[in-house]
Amino acid sequence: MGQEESEAKIFRNQVSTNILLPIFESVDLSYERTLGKKFAFGIAGAIYGERIEEISVDDEYNELDLRTRYEIMPFGRIYFGGNQNRSHFLEVFGSLSGVDETGRLVRSDNDQGFGVYDFGTESYVRGGLGVGYGYRFLFLENKLAVEAQFGLRTNFDINFLVLNAALVRTGIKIGYRF
Repeated sequence: MGQEESEAKIFRNQVSTNILLPIFESVDLSYERTLGKKFAFGIAGAIYGERIEEISVDDEYNELDLRTRYEIMPFGRIYFGGNQNRSHFLEVFGSLSGVDETGRLVRSDNDQGFGVYDFGTESYVRGGLGVGYGYRFLFLENKLAVEAQFGLRTNFDINFLVLNAALVRTGIKIGYRF
């Protein structure tokens, strides 16, 4: 009995957060569910503070002031070494983000019912797609996960000729597997 190998426990769920985002007054949370030996899917959400603009490359070409307030990102991953081991991974994700755009002409109605245009702020939701690459380290009997990840997302705006990019899902994440 003492020489028999014990079966390794398989963890199917992981909850993680980016430990660098609180520096920029922001927070995110990700949930991942594994499917098979090499595939996983999940959903992530982020709420961004005003300091996130310090590292943002979002819409630098545009003279309008854009501020992403929140983002919801469903994602799928493929692990090259298996999801129960330390492994490289490739991620594809979608993005639905709430944006405040300041400095554009916004229409409002005056007391007589006439439309008046003035510079102001407009809030809207936009979508996008992205890819990411990372490496996951596992500790404490594979229950603690530490990930280093780089992700890039494009936004689909009204102007489809110019796709703009932003760094998202980038940083160092710590998670718990169960």
